[in-house]
Formats: sequence, C-alpha cells, structure tokens
Amino acid sequence: MISFWFILTLTHLIGLALGIGAATVKLTLLIKCNSDYNFVHIYIKVTKPITRIIILGLILLTISGLGWILLGTSFTSLFIIKLVFVFAIWVLGPVIDNAVEPKYEKLVPAPGEKASSEFVKIQKKLLILETIATLLFYTITIMGVLL
Repeated sequence: MISFWFILTLTHLIGLALGIGAATVKLTLLIKCNSDYNFVHIYIKVTKPITRIIILGLILLTISGLGWILLGTSFTSLFIIKLVFVFAIWVLGPVIDNAVEPKYEKLVPAPGEKASSEFVKIQKKLLILETIATLLFYTITIMGVLL
C-alpha cells in the first residue's frame, strides 16, 4: 500500500523538477539575452509559460512541505533556514514577474537597434534577481538533501 509520506515525497520531487528546471531554463535564456539583444524578443515570448511552470513547481513543493509539517516534521535550524529561503522565492518571484519584467519588456530595443542605457540597467537588475532566485532553488535542494 502506498503511504501518505510516499505521495508527499513524490509530489515534492515532481515540484522540485518543475521548479528548478524551469528556473534554470529561464536564467539560461536571460543570460543568452545579455549577449544577444536580438534574442530578447524570443525570451519575452517564452518567459510567461516558463514562469507558470516555476509557479506550479513552487505550489507542489509548498503543499507537500506543509503536508510534512502537519505530519510532524521537526523544526531543526536547517529546516527553518530552508523555510525562510522558500519564503524568499515566493516574495522574489512576484517582484521579478510584476515589477521588473514589465519594465524590461517596455524597454526592449527593436531588432537591429542599439540598446538604451536604461534597458541595459534593467536587464542587469533582472539578471541579478533571476540568478538569486535560481541559486535559492539550488541551495534549498542541497539543504533538503541534508535534512
């Protein structure tokens, strides 16, 4: 018989694969945009579906994590830090998606046109935030293995 712990673990692993995989893809595409401004238009077309996959992964991770907490997972220092990092991703995601990316999209140079200094500045900010969010995903994964 399949236990509830097994279902939670499977849900957590699926959420992890979706979240960390999509975050890595999004960051990789953004790095490509940094070296080729003509690629930005492609990034803009694919970023929303990729973001939805990240959110789905986070939802699955959060629900399964809450399930473990309800079943009595102990709150060690490492686990509490992991929860803080998960919260940080939940906060950072909407900042990226609702504040920074819309500005980025508005400032995109037309194909063949030179990028404005304002665009370069917002692109650097977006790259830093996406890097932090993705590194948090990887850090949380390592912490999860250590728990």
